[in-house]
Amino acid sequence: MSLKSQRAEMNPQRHSSLRQLLTRWVVLPLVMLLVASLAATWLIALDTANDAYDSQLLDPALAIANNVMVQDGTLRFELPPIALEVLRVDAADRLFFEVLASDGSHAVGNGRITPPPALPVLHQHLFYDSLVDDRPVRVAALRAGSAEVPILVLVAETYVKRDRLVKDMLIATGIPATLLALAAFLFSWFGIRRVLQPLDDLRDEIASRSPRDLAPVSEGNKPGEIRPLVQTLNQLFSRMQAAIDNQQRFIENAAHQLRTPIAGLATHSELARRREAPPELRDLLDMIASETRRTSHLINQLLTLARAEPGDLHAIERQPLDLHALGSQAAQQWVPRALAQNIDLGFELEHAWTIGDPLLLRELLANLLDNALAYGKQPSPDNSTVATDEGTSGKVTVRTRSEDELVVLEVEDDGPGIPEADRPQVLERFYRRPGTPGDGSGLGLAIVAEIARRHQATLALLTPASGRGLLVRLQLKRLVLADRPAD
Repeated sequence: MSLKSQRAEMNPQRHSSLRQLLTRWVVLPLVMLLVASLAATWLIALDTANDAYDSQLLDPALAIANNVMVQDGTLRFELPPIALEVLRVDAADRLFFEVLASDGSHAVGNGRITPPPALPVLHQHLFYDSLVDDRPVRVAALRAGSAEVPILVLVAETYVKRDRLVKDMLIATGIPATLLALAAFLFSWFGIRRVLQPLDDLRDEIASRSPRDLAPVSEGNKPGEIRPLVQTLNQLFSRMQAAIDNQQRFIENAAHQLRTPIAGLATHSELARRREAPPELRDLLDMIASETRRTSHLINQLLTLARAEPGDLHAIERQPLDLHALGSQAAQQWVPRALAQNIDLGFELEHAWTIGDPLLLRELLANLLDNALAYGKQPSPDNSTVATDEGTSGKVTVRTRSEDELVVLEVEDDGPGIPEADRPQVLERFYRRPGTPGDGSGLGLAIVAEIARRHQATLALLTPASGRGLLVRLQLKRLVLADRPAD
């Protein structure tokens, strides 16, 4: 693993979603363009304001220059007082003027204005920025007079009108530009959501699947950029399905191969038990026969589990069936064992039609009954659970019925039950609660849960109304009347 990958795993908070990355790449250029646009607008507005008001500022400079006379080497200012007052008064800005002699001395004016860095050519002008009484001003400098007696006319104006014009232009341009950028961001955001929607749909499609659903993902409605990802997922699903099929094939082959020697061992052990033998040998033969039955039962459960698991080897064969008939068949098989164990096995059966695999549902009911008969008995007076064939009588009830759009299969016993905290775990394979009596394999309820999943049924482990024992409830979709086979 690369150092970059290790750092990324150590800092998961740095991970960004694709939506966030795309949004950043859209927002950042928009913000940069908006800032650049406002800066350009400000510069253009500043130049426009200076161009507009500089020409107006030159007029009083020309008027003053035309009214300055040179007589006998002396400067005379002949501007009427009214005209001078007009120069000083402005609706928004304040005006300052000053006339400097050729030697730089102050001749006339109402303010001290700093001369320009470089003097303009005779009868020419220039504009520059300066300060008057610590106020920023715009100055028009005009070189007038004659070559023998030149003068410098300076007229300064504050920036009120210019700043107002710049502000108005910024508002007039900046607000539409900001609204346009905001609209572009919103459209981009909705566009990003729309473009990434197929990824969200793919995520939801895969998230909605059960862990055992390895069917290929449809590529028909996926964009071209997502299809390679879908194809890779489908290849992964295909490899996983092949691995599951190989596992199922191995379990079936191993179970089938074990059946023959186990059957032979059971036959020979039974024959040996029928012959006269010392007590020690008979106990040994009894133990061999018991372990052989247990091993045979485990092999049958493994085969059932292999058939119940989803895979290409065993496609579920759905067909209409009546849970009433399923219970009736079970009664013939399980009542003798219940009588032998002194357990009251009862059936409360109503017609309940559904769609399912008859073989798998028979296995489901068989495992429920096997579990109920093994543990579904009343506890002994000292609250210990003794072996079934030695314990007190118990009661097991099988029920079938219809409820609205569902059919229900229930198996209830009055045994020690299962604590609510342990119920999710007992549905796992090979799990047995500590202290559980008997020699079960821990596969019975796991097989029931797997078959329920294959039928999209709801399985619940509940406490009976009596408050004692265990109630296993299976709910399947009800078969509508029009789809039932004729009796």
